[in-house]
Amino acid sequence: MAAGIYVGKATVTNSRNEQIEINDAVIHFEGIGKSTIQIPCERCGHSSRRIGVVISCLECFLKGNSLHVYEYEIPYLKLRFKRSGTCSVNPSRPVDEVLQTAFGYLADQNFGKKYNFFFNNCEDFATRCKIGEPMSNQFAGLFFGFSLPGIVAYTVAKRIYEGFTED
Repeated sequence: MAAGIYVGKATVTNSRNEQIEINDAVIHFEGIGKSTIQIPCERCGHSSRRIGVVISCLECFLKGNSLHVYEYEIPYLKLRFKRSGTCSVNPSRPVDEVLQTAFGYLADQNFGKKYNFFFNNCEDFATRCKIGEPMSNQFAGLFFGFSLPGIVAYTVAKRIYEGFTED
């Protein structure tokens, strides 16, 4: 499952290197091998050669998959029964702050070092934009569980990883 920030109307560079406006733009974090689109999209210019924080049309973001809406500020008890990677107990920041953060990462290309499935992935990017803290509930729930010891273990493992990847 991919995670990104839907921004609606935005300017992208299409396959002819022209700046055009599209109505269904998504900003997301791509790693090497994450995208299988070899030929740049005619509409938004997205291809597997673009890695890091990218902007694409909704169709390229979905890659033929269904759209799922990530839920915020759900009760902890409900979280325990939800599929990991679909929700958070944290509240979302206001839309203007979320978009400002996502566009900032897109412009500066400064989200983390590199894509890492475990500790620096598309869900980390989306939750960093939405709640201010990168967190992959999908990974944490799958490998550590949603109990308090699981959340602590995930947080400790992530901090150790970040310590080894500092500049």
